[in-house]
Amino acid sequence: MGALIGSVRRFGLAGPPYEIIGMAPPSPSGEPQMRIHLLESDEDADYPVGDILNDPMDD
Repeated sequence: MGALIGSVRRFGLAGPPYEIIGMAPPSPSGEPQMRIHLLESDEDADYPVGDILNDPMDD
């Protein structure tokens, strides 16, 4: 999962871009998460790794 850090992806095909900035604690259900930075709103959030892997890379 560390290889994802620094990459930029989008929420779906036309969604806003985000950068993966680090590891995050697992969700309450135990799902692995990573910390992301939303480039347009300048916010940080935790996001499930499974969703990250399904989101397209940003060009």
